Amino acid sequence: MILDKNGLRIDDTSVSTRFSVRNQTTFNEGVEHLNQYGYAVFSDVMELDKVEENKNLLWQFLETLPPPFNRIRRDRPSTWNHWPGIRSHGVTNTYGLGQSAFMWNIRSNREVKRVYERLWNRSDLLVSFEGCGIFRDWSYNQTWKTESGWNHIDQNPDSKPNRCCVQGFVSLTDQSESTGGLIVFPRSHLRFSELRGLGSKARDFVIVPSTHPIFDEGRAIGKLVHCHAGDFVLWDSRLIHCNSPATALKSNC
Repeated sequence: MILDKNGLRIDDTSVSTRFSVRNQTTFNEGVEHLNQYGYAVFSDVMELDKVEENKNLLWQFLETLPPPFNRIRRDRPSTWNHWPGIRSHGVTNTYGLGQSAFMWNIRSNREVKRVYERLWNRSDLLVSFEGCGIFRDWSYNQTWKTESGWNHIDQNPDSKPNRCCVQGFVSLTDQSESTGGLIVFPRSHLRFSELRGLGSKARDFVIVPSTHPIFDEGRAIGKLVHCHAGDFVLWDSRLIHCNSPATALKSNC
């Protein structure tokens, strides 16, 4: 258990339950977990050879960026100082990444689409064109450490009170306290109506202050979602979430 920058407790070590998409029973259990807790980890979505293929596509994108990012090389961490996107939060979403071969290869994965089809019970799906999350290993450089505790929702509680969006990512690496990753506050989506009046009514991105009553005066406990390479992590956009850097780094010595 750790404290984030706001003093909220985060369970960063408990292993997350994973639900295989290859079995209808376990898939249904995953959907129920999503409904009940606001998030779920689905396994057997991407084979490891496809994981490596997509890692390569991502590095190809990064290694062909224009200046000042044109020195990035995958095998030389010393070249990672100039990095695109929102570096403080580990979000890479610039220079057309959302329309890159890497992102389209992920989106076009048959199992990814199938999960959403089964979740919404329809095949005509809408998808946003955004980016991905990349954490540079800050054991190489302390300035690369991303911020934690930027707890937010991605759905406006005033104009969109019901579930209308489920976010997700396919992980290309194993994720745990040694890497950092997605932080969620389980079941907070069930109290979504308590967040009315926060932020602008024109925006879906809404910061949730740590002093808000939904955190039960600091008694709420966030969860670092653990997953394996090839897993598909989904969460309800009404769920309070953020991300966190590694909390227990492995040594590079």
